[in-house]
Amino acid sequence: MRHRKARISQKRPDPTSFPRVTIGSLPDNVLLDIFDIYRTSRNIPPSYPWWHVLVHVCGKWRYIVFQSPLRLHLQLECNANTPVKKTLDVWPRALPIVIVESRSRLPLSGANIIAALEHHDRVSKIFLNMSSTVLKRLNKVMKKPYPALTYLHLRNISNSKSAPVLRDTFLGGSAPHLQLLDLDGIPFPALPKLLLSCHDLVKVYLKKIPNTGYISPEAMATALSALTKLEFFLIEFESPASRPDPTNRPPTSLTRVVLPALTRLTFHGASEYFEDLVARIDTPAILSIRTEFFNQLDFDIPHFLQFISRTQIPGSFEEAKLDFDGKNAYIHVGHRDPPGGKEFEIVLSITISCHALDWQVACLAQICGKISPFLSSVERLLIADPSFHYESIIVIPFTDWKDYVDNPQWLEIFHAFSALHHMRIPHRLGGIIASALLELTGERVMDALPMLHHLYLPYSAFTQQAIQPFISSRQRSNHPATVHLTEMD
Repeated sequence: MRHRKARISQKRPDPTSFPRVTIGSLPDNVLLDIFDIYRTSRNIPPSYPWWHVLVHVCGKWRYIVFQSPLRLHLQLECNANTPVKKTLDVWPRALPIVIVESRSRLPLSGANIIAALEHHDRVSKIFLNMSSTVLKRLNKVMKKPYPALTYLHLRNISNSKSAPVLRDTFLGGSAPHLQLLDLDGIPFPALPKLLLSCHDLVKVYLKKIPNTGYISPEAMATALSALTKLEFFLIEFESPASRPDPTNRPPTSLTRVVLPALTRLTFHGASEYFEDLVARIDTPAILSIRTEFFNQLDFDIPHFLQFISRTQIPGSFEEAKLDFDGKNAYIHVGHRDPPGGKEFEIVLSITISCHALDWQVACLAQICGKISPFLSSVERLLIADPSFHYESIIVIPFTDWKDYVDNPQWLEIFHAFSALHHMRIPHRLGGIIASALLELTGERVMDALPMLHHLYLPYSAFTQQAIQPFISSRQRSNHPATVHLTEMD
């Protein structure tokens, strides 16, 4: 064996026998691969001018870099401090322009930004946080089409009431290569006209739409019909005044717009608007629906329920969570990913904007009743502890719980979960929920939660004592529920 190793070592080539190869002798295609590997392996942000160093090494490298702007993702970044005219004169015209200004205090004139925007045929991305003054100038400058534009983010940092309305001439009324649109506090009632030309859009975020930027559900649905590649859609109104005209509700027989690629839909506004919108669309690939409704007395959402039934998501309703904070009440429905894992994948989320705990519970009771057909498959329910806004409720005597939140409202919530096997009761709401469950004793013991097998309680003698009559009644009815003690949040 020693002789064999010796023979092998004798056959190893001498490194000094190879001719020396310098980087200057490498062919252009190899250098291009090296440059691209350098760009991708170092997680360099797209806007970072990493290639500036390469083009100053030698004429050959400069030629290779500028001959492959798409392969190397070359771009020129301009901000409020960039001397635009001087910068653009230095570099080749083939390089796309990226306009980025994320500071909250953009100079009032925005002269350099405006100068960059005037090169409408080269601008590929725009990310601007700006005042109403600069937004007003955009109306005048951005009247021509921007054929290379793929990303547009505009955020108004001034009072929305003073924000000028974008006109229908914005972007020349066309943006055929736009892939992402993000408008924040920007009134743009003529947006549907622009969207009809944006066939490549993948993500649309319309945030904090002022009253002056209102778009009807009918106009919005018509505009969405052109977005067959759309995957993410968020629409958020700033005030409850976003309610649609009650005299123009969708007819019972309506040809709906199909959004074949849409996977995530997020809405914040009046429930009536969402009702009108989802009555006009179908989303066969939807994976997640998140809504936040302004507070109101009655939530009439039949079209929302029909919209959910036309999707595949009800099959993922295995677990639910009720949550409360100082401003909102939430119900999240979804499943564990992977099954049995720790990650809770939210498939349907409904938030109600209201403050007082009793009002929050009343709203959730109404919502749970409306969507009860979709909650009948939920087997696990987690009721989260309220935020610090309600810490004082833990000192309320047990005899006074019924005066704090009506028991029937909690029972309405429990009635919606007919297949529930597991329920976790939080520490701060333990007394309130125990008071409600006391209604389910004696002959009424099976009126709600008939399939409940496991009840998770905090290590609180107070809550355990309060819940004991319910546990005893379940045992006497031959439908016992096992109590598990858990750590308090």
